[in-house]
Amino acid sequence: MADPLSIAAGVIGILTAAAHISSLLIDFSKSSRDAPQTARTVLAEVNGISGTLTHLQSFLLGKETSELSRTQLLQVDHVVTVVSGCVLTFSKLEKVLDSLKTDNMGIRDCVRWAKKEKAIAGLVQRLQNEKASLSLIMHVLNG
Repeated sequence: MADPLSIAAGVIGILTAAAHISSLLIDFSKSSRDAPQTARTVLAEVNGISGTLTHLQSFLLGKETSELSRTQLLQVDHVVTVVSGCVLTFSKLEKVLDSLKTDNMGIRDCVRWAKKEKAIAGLVQRLQNEKASLSLIMHVLNG
C-alpha cells in the first residue's frame, strides 16, 4: 500500500512533465502560425489536469484537510491507480511531443505533427478520463 508522500512524489513527477509538455506546446504554437488546434487542446488539457493534481497534492501533504468521514470514502489504491495512469499518459505524451520538437516550425514539421495527431488525440482522451477520475476524487474530499 502506498503512503501519501509516495503519491505526492508521483504527483510532483507528473507536474514536472506537465511543465515540460506545456513549454513544448507553447514553443510549437509560437513557431507556427498555423499550429493545429490539437496543440491548443492538448495544452488546455495539460493545464487543467495540472490544476487538479496541484489541489490533490495539497491534501496529500496536509496543507488542506477534509472531514475524516469523507477521506474514508476513498481507497488509497484507487488514488494510486489514477496517479499511475497519469504518469504513464504524461510519459507517452512527452515522448511523442519530444519527437516533434523543432526550432523552426515548417511544412515538414506540420506534416510530422499530422502523422502523430491520431496518437496525440488518443492520449488527450486518456488525459480527459484521468482528469475526470481526479475530479471525482477531489469532489469526495471537498464535499
